Amino acid sequence: MEITFEDNVVSFTKVLSKLDELALCFSESLSKAGIKHVFLSGYLAILFGRNRASEDIDVVCERVTFEIFTGFWKDIHETFECIITSDIKTAFDDYLSKGTALRFARKGKFIPNVEMKFETTELHKKALLESLKVVVNGRNLPISPLEQQIAYKLYMRSEKDIEDARFLFKLFEENLDKEELIKHLEALEVSKTSAKQYLGWSD
Repeated sequence: MEITFEDNVVSFTKVLSKLDELALCFSESLSKAGIKHVFLSGYLAILFGRNRASEDIDVVCERVTFEIFTGFWKDIHETFECIITSDIKTAFDDYLSKGTALRFARKGKFIPNVEMKFETTELHKKALLESLKVVVNGRNLPISPLEQQIAYKLYMRSEKDIEDARFLFKLFEENLDKEELIKHLEALEVSKTSAKQYLGWSD
């Protein structure tokens, strides 16, 4: 898989998996509704070719009004359904507005699914402001900055998370802003020494 990284745009083609199709379709629906969003966490490594299993995709969205969310909800229910609640007011008031995620899947399915939440942290806000544009097979997918995701994965510290971080670092090492990565590591109190060891970062 040949990846082009230029002017904050990552472009490539691949055989789309079920997760990829789910992410792209969901993203297109969010964009149609005018909802700014970014995909993040473990799916990013999978998107770029890491071979590991996952049943869900994480997406963080800007906070929007109930009216905007209603338009999105009605539009996606042609192909998706919320597997947490079927009531739109409950979904908005008792879940999204309180910082709790909703899960959406293809109708009649449970997995794979998309875990959608509103921004709740400064990291989320920064990700939305500084999102990276991915163009896969000619379709757009906004993702969190790679420096942020690598640092966050090291902060999480599970074996799977560390492998995700290492995969992304090795794949994009020449394109990463190392100073920005260090800032994220410091903000999350991840030591640079341990990060370099985990990532195989030699300079």
